Amino acid sequence: MGFIKVDHNQAQQGRFLPPEGIYECVIASAVLNTTNGGTEYLKIKLTIRGDVPQAFPGETIEWPVWRKKEPTQNDPDGFPLGTIQHISRVVKFENGQSFDTFDDWTKAITGKPIRVEVKHREYNGNTNARVAYVYETEYPTIALEEKGFVPVAVSDEELPFN
Repeated sequence: MGFIKVDHNQAQQGRFLPPEGIYECVIASAVLNTTNGGTEYLKIKLTIRGDVPQAFPGETIEWPVWRKKEPTQNDPDGFPLGTIQHISRVVKFENGQSFDTFDDWTKAITGKPIRVEVKHREYNGNTNARVAYVYETEYPTIALEEKGFVPVAVSDEELPFN
């Protein structure tokens, strides 16, 4: 097979806009970010999993979690307590587990499987995908290939130890 077989039905321009629906994903990254206007938010990048049966494997979904304008003392680093606790529950952190810093928590959620429902929203004349709901994954085991590992076929004779 060559480089590509042209299929105009698959053509898109610009960023990928996932159709509305439910997707099994992996949290690829979770970093603090700032808009051009100075608003801070947690930018969670989700990758649609390729190790489960679904459309659009490898595509990404960006999920902003906005810092509250008027946080209470209970909101961790100014982020909505309920949202942070819900994410912690769906990635299956133990009840009572603690994290010393926001950075420790974001590192801990990275690489975790999650299931999200995507809805479309019109904003400033553009259609955007937004994460409307977050659920526990139905596929808690992530294939090694999905984590970036490549399987290597090696016979027992080739191993340096036996």
